[in-house]
Amino acid sequence: MRHTPPKSKIRAPTIKDVAAKAGVSTATVSHVLNDKGRAGAKTRDKVMAAVRALNFRPNGNAAALRNRKSKLVGLVVPSLSNAFFARMASEFEQLAFAHGYDIAVIISDEDSAIERGRILTLLSRQLEGLIVYPASDDGIGGGLDPHVLPPTVVMDRGLQIKGVDSVGLKNEEAGQMVARELLALGHRRIGVLLPNVDVAASRDRVAGIERAIAETDPSVECRVVLGGHTIDGARSAIEQELRRQNRITALVAATNVTTLGAIKAIQGLQLRMPEDVSLIGFDDFEWMTALRPYVSAVAQPFEHFASKGWALLMARMAGGGDTLPFQRVLLPGELRLRESSGRAPVQTPAAA
Repeated sequence: MRHTPPKSKIRAPTIKDVAAKAGVSTATVSHVLNDKGRAGAKTRDKVMAAVRALNFRPNGNAAALRNRKSKLVGLVVPSLSNAFFARMASEFEQLAFAHGYDIAVIISDEDSAIERGRILTLLSRQLEGLIVYPASDDGIGGGLDPHVLPPTVVMDRGLQIKGVDSVGLKNEEAGQMVARELLALGHRRIGVLLPNVDVAASRDRVAGIERAIAETDPSVECRVVLGGHTIDGARSAIEQELRRQNRITALVAATNVTTLGAIKAIQGLQLRMPEDVSLIGFDDFEWMTALRPYVSAVAQPFEHFASKGWALLMARMAGGGDTLPFQRVLLPGELRLRESSGRAPVQTPAAA
């Protein structure tokens, strides 16, 4: 009678496997996963690439049982239909997975009251940490006391909220960078398309544009147009501006949503980029180079945003809440010039 050996179980990847694939030591892998030591950016990228390729997940079950920890981090975003927040959610999910945590994502729908209720629901699940893209600059959940929250990091908005760490873009610097480029191209009527002026990030981008204009040529006109948080709202708002007799020759779309709305408006009015109107957007994504003309944009460092926010959270969760000063980290954007921006037209007739 033939003996059939039992099938061997599929072995879960270990930290040694990650180290071998990345070509580093196990100590280096441990340093990267625990945000300790001084692993460089290239080394970190190699380790994280190996983690994803091997589907490696640290076994935190024993430690969680000993310490009665949930290994759960909450992530609050205004929307997942907005590509920026969806991308950041993906970045944080990967970091959480690599560090042996789970992510609970909740959506505030740009409403502080909804944000408050859903955060309070999350707290019942014994969160270890919280990452928040707040609906308002005024506070988390319309004013939740940070002392009643687990270690918390605020991202993108609400960077002045006290009692939490925060990570955001150098928005005023980004606005200046865009305006200087358009001024150098000869534009003298510049429009800025925003969702609203309720959050400091939008106001700071406008402030940067206005400052660059004041320093270069105060006679240049800057027109601010508010389009809301939807593509159709942004399109409708900017269409009215583009129909004017003395319409703008350049448009800065301050988010990826307003960039899409601006493109739809420009195409709907049968205007050309950049011959009739130049466009520079924010939040660079692959779709901006999917169709011609390719769209100029300010790229935000998604990976750096996420890794810095996660490192701050891990430091707080490791017991630094009583000793570490709260940090406000601002990262620079990168202006990527493509085909949608060019020299100002000699004449600017009204759109049809």
